[in-house]
Amino acid sequence: MRFLLFTLYAPIGSFGEIAVGERRMSWARPGRSAVLGLVAAAQGIARTDEDAHQRLETGLHYAVRTDAPGRPLTDYHTAQTPKARKGRRFATRRKELDSDGLHTVLSVREWRTDACFTVSLWARASHNVDLDGVAAALRHPRFVLYVGRKSAPLGLPLNPEVVEADTFLSAFEARQPNDEERRVLQRIHSPGTERRMVAFDHDAPGAPAGTRVERRRDGIVSRSRWQFTDRLERVAPLQESEGA
Repeated sequence: MRFLLFTLYAPIGSFGEIAVGERRMSWARPGRSAVLGLVAAAQGIARTDEDAHQRLETGLHYAVRTDAPGRPLTDYHTAQTPKARKGRRFATRRKELDSDGLHTVLSVREWRTDACFTVSLWARASHNVDLDGVAAALRHPRFVLYVGRKSAPLGLPLNPEVVEADTFLSAFEARQPNDEERRVLQRIHSPGTERRMVAFDHDAPGAPAGTRVERRRDGIVSRSRWQFTDRLERVAPLQESEGA
């Protein structure tokens, strides 16, 4: 089988959990929808191209290995906004601030600092996905790529690689970090705090034993309407010899 693997690292990034009100929390690892969104952006697929996004959603299996979990960081933002009134719209931020009845809202955002992951994508049975074409797009993306939010750029090149392996776990083992990735991992490694694990689609073939099942709301329904659905994901711990 053929697997596409790439590194996902940022000094600061966010892996959007379900947003409630002014709270914008982050999962501890990338979601499937976030990774497929990154792939779509690299290929120059617009958010409104629903068919192209659905081809990625239905055509690819997904797995992610945590190489460094990073640390949580929370920040707070205050912003002035006009009170909502039926039928009133503002064309610019300037017009919002020039209106009467401004009030202040507080928002909370969570991030992960120095988190590093290896992502694996491979074609589902009976689906034909051009992994080499996806790898080429990740090397030379059409749109700007970021990790969860536009203020969180990549900290390393994605360094995509297509490998031949029997299972996604053996594909992870076959991929070796380059010198730049190795230096970053050595710098951000925190002995005694690492929790190395791999998460993957619940129906992915070649799953290891001893997995737990988690429910994530990162199945793509509509990119243009920003709609997602629940998805089951399996998570398994890694031994030191696996993916080292």
